[in-house]
Amino acid sequence: MDIHERPRLKIIESDKEYQEALEAIKDLMDLGISDENEDYMEVLSLVIEKYEEEKGYKLDDEKVDAIDMIAYYLSEQGLPQKSLIPILGPASRVSEIMNKKRKLSLSQIENLHSHLNIPYELLMKR
Repeated sequence: MDIHERPRLKIIESDKEYQEALEAIKDLMDLGISDENEDYMEVLSLVIEKYEEEKGYKLDDEKVDAIDMIAYYLSEQGLPQKSLIPILGPASRVSEIMNKKRKLSLSQIENLHSHLNIPYELLMKR
């Protein structure tokens, strides 16, 4: 991404500007972070984070558990809950886990980490 194609750094004031900023971050990440883009991307990330906090988009880490993280990762990757069947076990078990009626086992945590690339730290939250 050429320096002239990047959005101007400014406080984000609308969802449209927010989406544009997210797209700019994605484009920069796809290109690989060069030295010239690193500072720009860092400041843009801070501006995005500020907007997310103001709009309530940012998750409260104290209230988020492993199931919330799994649901988030599924959503971000556009995957249905049934895609967890090969990872967690039969549909009934997936349903119990996602409805917080059953806890994750260590082998299920390992499977989630290796198949969906969810960090262990996020899967160990209660």
